[in-house]
Amino acid sequence: MKDLLTRYQTAEHFLPGHVEGLVLNGEPKLRRSPAGIIYYASEYRNSAGGVGLRYLSVDTDGQASPLFDHAALADALHTDADCLRLENWSWQDGVLLFDWGGGRYRFTPGDGTLERLALPRPELTLSPDGSLGLFLRDHDLWLTDTATGAETRLTWDGTEDCDYGRLVDYDASITMDRSGYVQHPQAVWSPDGRWFLTFRIDMRSVKKLYAIEAFDDPHRESIRPILHSYRCPFPEDSDRELPVVELYLGDAQDCSLRRLNCESYCFPILLGNNSSSYARWLPDSSAVYFTWYSRGNKRAKLYLCDAATAEVRTLVEESHEKFLNLGTGGTLDGFGTYRFSNFVTDDGRLSFWQSERDGIARLYAYRNSDGVCLGPVTPEGILVQQLVHVDHASKTIYLMANCLPGFSDPYYHGLCRVQFDGSGFALLTPEDGEHSVTWLGNCFADTWSRVDLPPVTILRDSAGRLLCTVAEADIAELMKAGYILPKRFTVTATDGRTTLYGILIPPAELGPDGSCPLIDYIYGGMQICNVPKAFTWKTANGREIFGGLQEYAQLGIAGIILDGLGTPCRGRAIHDISYENIHGCAGLADHVAALPQLKEQFPYLDLTRAGIWGNSGGGCATSRAMLEYPGVYKAGAASAGNHDQRMYENTWTERYYGLYNPKIYRNGDNTALAANLTGKLLLACGMLDDNVPMAQTVRLIDALQRADKDFLFILLPRLNHNVPADPYFIRRKMDFFVRELLDENPPDGYRFHR
Repeated sequence: MKDLLTRYQTAEHFLPGHVEGLVLNGEPKLRRSPAGIIYYASEYRNSAGGVGLRYLSVDTDGQASPLFDHAALADALHTDADCLRLENWSWQDGVLLFDWGGGRYRFTPGDGTLERLALPRPELTLSPDGSLGLFLRDHDLWLTDTATGAETRLTWDGTEDCDYGRLVDYDASITMDRSGYVQHPQAVWSPDGRWFLTFRIDMRSVKKLYAIEAFDDPHRESIRPILHSYRCPFPEDSDRELPVVELYLGDAQDCSLRRLNCESYCFPILLGNNSSSYARWLPDSSAVYFTWYSRGNKRAKLYLCDAATAEVRTLVEESHEKFLNLGTGGTLDGFGTYRFSNFVTDDGRLSFWQSERDGIARLYAYRNSDGVCLGPVTPEGILVQQLVHVDHASKTIYLMANCLPGFSDPYYHGLCRVQFDGSGFALLTPEDGEHSVTWLGNCFADTWSRVDLPPVTILRDSAGRLLCTVAEADIAELMKAGYILPKRFTVTATDGRTTLYGILIPPAELGPDGSCPLIDYIYGGMQICNVPKAFTWKTANGREIFGGLQEYAQLGIAGIILDGLGTPCRGRAIHDISYENIHGCAGLADHVAALPQLKEQFPYLDLTRAGIWGNSGGGCATSRAMLEYPGVYKAGAASAGNHDQRMYENTWTERYYGLYNPKIYRNGDNTALAANLTGKLLLACGMLDDNVPMAQTVRLIDALQRADKDFLFILLPRLNHNVPADPYFIRRKMDFFVRELLDENPPDGYRFHR
């Protein structure tokens, strides 16, 4: 076995910032210009060994050609063509728009002219043609003519914590303020630019949370600590202590604003002309529809508002004694990642609504004239995910789904097609793997892969017929760096019948005795699945791939990721296990029960040296594992954990625990089990965490101290909730598991190259 220093140096290849450039064309983003040109940026290895981009158009025969003269643009920008990496770029059929060096530019290849454009005002929410903009001033809503600069005040009753259109994010309030986020009104404009839907959010009765900024800041003369505050309700709070969000319909023509006669939201919402919006306009601007749900997710409605009269009527209403599975991040549009999906047809006659009423998510049709449900339009057993495209002329719905026949994993997503009347259902992406689709007019791009199979990007027509292969990912440098392909496995859940799916990353080398320890990378939140399905070489937010399991594999430690009972994407029977059972951590018992099964499949695993780690809900699951199952895991690292569910924002907690019941909620207090600790526990949190407050970890620390238990603690003064991205934490966590699971001392003085 290689010496530990060499293993650390190899592990460093897979740290954030190191691994991203090792794969070429793993996820090319194809787009379509107004004239129908399909274009994308193709990655290549440049002369300096870095990653360069070629900007190409591609036809349906797979023939690619330069989109513009790269050398001419590079000369105009006074740079090398190998360094041409454009941001926020688009091709407008003869004109290239892009950001470069902090500026916005227009390049016209025909005559080689490069023009610097005025940057859009970040405080404006622009109408579709950009002629009008909404903005906030002193808590009120204003309208401006972008050509003349003329301003019109629309409201006069906005006050502090009772604002029009202000974005409120329970998970990042302090982070937004400290990052310089510019507030612009949350509003969704009608296509004709006359109407807009917005809201007023009253947070005055919502109680506050606090965080202390205690470190030196070179931008401040004083070193006096700063107390940050933000408003965030807990489950114990009464209805009177929740936000009140009232919708308003604006008319830019007569500069009026009318409050809609519908139920208020009791939580912050998102409105905009994007996939995260709660609302969407009909294309003729005659009406806007939006989704509402109650506290605890037990009731939901689809509303339609007539633009001319501001009258609101209910198109669909549904309730459930437990919870309605309305998306993962609170976004309800359906045209995005795993979300609750619904839409109203362009003619306003039909509504389509995602429901789990028969146990698995299906799309149901409703007749809007009388509210009659016409029944499901997707087949039994097929789980509807997000909408991709609706062709109203041919009455065809294109949507992502899983639990598809012929796939080796029920979590794999594929693009499906179905008619408004439920006929003609078909799977358009038959390859056995995870599919990511971009609609391109009369065709679509499909990038598909598995964790053990590199990505391929192809073009298909709207009927699913293969047109051409656009790109095959080049993973040569990744494999050269020592990347280890994960192995897919299945185990049986604690119910004795359900098959669970996971991955194992084996170690680069086994120990001298032919065995190795393992780390269970866990999440524990029941709103998402944790096991990657697509080929994985980078993750978001600057975090490690696979939670760092590639690094640990280089050190000689195997890693597993598993989705247990209580997670979504397989129907209510499995997901409902999490109801009134957040402390079950989305199948923590299944993780424990899986270990001996994995030992049978991978005999080299040493279960006496099992570790576990996770962040946020994974931090909660890790502390729960160490305290509820003492002796199973020798060591655990828990960062930013919500260790007591009573202390987390109410919208997430109440979905699964229900409305506040002290007896049930006490089950989610990990501190009550502090006396059970026998293994080695590492706790970490950021002082400026505005998602899971630092007090969560401090309460667990207090309980462990009162129980006279030894543990380790890392406080990160400058950090928010994104603890896993912090280089210091990454190294300390690695050193911790090396000591506890490998029984080796980390290389003296070794530090990662940042």
